[in-house]
Amino acid sequence: MRLLRSSALCLAAGLLLGSVSLSGCAEAPEANAVAHVENVAITTEALSDAYATFAMQAGLPDDDPRMRSEVLGSLINRQLVIQAAWDAGVRQSAEYQDELARVRKQASIDHYTARMLYDTLRVREADLRRVFVQSNTTYEARHLYAPSFEAAEALRARLLAGETFDALAREVFADPALAESGGYVGEFGHDEMDAAFEYAAFTLPVGEISEPVQTALGYSILRVEARATVPLLTETQFAEKRTSLERYERKRLRIEARYRHSRAVRDALDIQVAPGPLADLTALAAGKEGELSGGTNAWQATPLVTFDSPTTGSQAWTVADVERLAAQASERQLSAVRDARSLQTFIEGLVVREELAARAAEASLDEGDRFDAVVEERIGDWVFAQTERRMRETATPPVDSLRAYFDEYASSYTMPARVPVQEILVASNREAQELRARIDAGEDFVALARDYSQRPGADLAGGDLGMLSRGDLGVLGDPVFEAAPGALVGPLEVAGSYVLLRRGDLQPPRPMTFAEARPQIAEQLDTAYAQRWLGRYLDDLRSRYDVRIHNDAVARVRLFS
Repeated sequence: MRLLRSSALCLAAGLLLGSVSLSGCAEAPEANAVAHVENVAITTEALSDAYATFAMQAGLPDDDPRMRSEVLGSLINRQLVIQAAWDAGVRQSAEYQDELARVRKQASIDHYTARMLYDTLRVREADLRRVFVQSNTTYEARHLYAPSFEAAEALRARLLAGETFDALAREVFADPALAESGGYVGEFGHDEMDAAFEYAAFTLPVGEISEPVQTALGYSILRVEARATVPLLTETQFAEKRTSLERYERKRLRIEARYRHSRAVRDALDIQVAPGPLADLTALAAGKEGELSGGTNAWQATPLVTFDSPTTGSQAWTVADVERLAAQASERQLSAVRDARSLQTFIEGLVVREELAARAAEASLDEGDRFDAVVEERIGDWVFAQTERRMRETATPPVDSLRAYFDEYASSYTMPARVPVQEILVASNREAQELRARIDAGEDFVALARDYSQRPGADLAGGDLGMLSRGDLGVLGDPVFEAAPGALVGPLEVAGSYVLLRRGDLQPPRPMTFAEARPQIAEQLDTAYAQRWLGRYLDDLRSRYDVRIHNDAVARVRLFS
């Protein structure tokens, strides 16, 4: 999956989508309702918005009434799952209460941002025509990732000074495919990547290096390798797509405005992160708890961040404060933290988030019926996602099904050639060179790995990584497999660190046993099995809950306004 690909709806994936019959349910609804699940109304706005998002993702015409029943079915299925969770007492769980607090804070920030920024945004006719052309354009591009604007500027300066995407990609990407290809993301079309990334790819001259582009994951420096636009575009096509194009551009402008505002708030707060505690946190993340200055208890009370807020005054956060707030971050945000620089960027983001929440509370934007409705919608999304996750964990294919599948397709499962690999991972080339000299002089590799390797667990495993294939090793695959058994490989640079590797004897390819192939087979069968399980679950919910569809109201809905 592409690193920057925009998230697609469950609607298109099939786990949520379900058609409904629009016959035999014609009782008069309350105003603005197209269906009810128990006493919860599904509104015309909900149907129109869901259809608009689905149409954009699937590339459908602006108004295709044949899809109404499918999209409405997805909304009914979602509400059935949520209703069952309410009845099962999910609101009383600590996990729910934690998520509710996070959702309320984010909703207040979004409300504040909309009040401050979005009301002034206007989509011009020229914007619509540009997005229309953009939606009929494909690209080939490569990019480099950076966690902060400053780091992205540094990468751009190195490119302009003559360094290559190939060399820098090996520093910045943990993903082997991006590291090996010089950050090449392949060919992509409209709405397949982050909106800011796509806009930059459309406006940037082919072959030029971009300014830093802020995306949902951080920052990118990109270069467009090729671009092609459908040569014949008509006014009729433009008219058919006009509303969806306007929605897309308005969303892009809002994201862009939010990024600009966040940067401005960050700069105005004068955020200072103490280097010592930051180094301690970085060490902890790398599994080096023994290196923490003052021990694990004392340093948690150490001031880590100071800033001056116009809303709440001068503030000082301890390490414990940052850990508490970090627990509210998403998995995507946490996955971007890899070193001291990205950790500092993450902490600055926490400060900005708290400042925006404080401003929203000061303006009383975290209360009222409209706010509560937004919170209810978002916490419902979380409840549905949690239910789906639990289904995937529990609704696993039985072992006899996995065995039968393996027996039929056993020839497709082969263990690739592998070699045993030992590793020492250190922060600098100089340290790696010194360790190599000591190994060449006869010191024990395992002992040095225990003493010096930064890999979590190396002190226990002695640097042993186990049996690895060429693919498992990523960018290190070729140098390791081309080395002789027993040879010492490196130092080699990987994502800003340096490794020494020792390989053992080659184990040639061989057929997998059922135990070895079982995880792959389970992954292949899991989605289909979960879909069947969910289908049976939804059938059961429909027999337990009152579902009413208001045919006339559905037929009258304007899918795009």
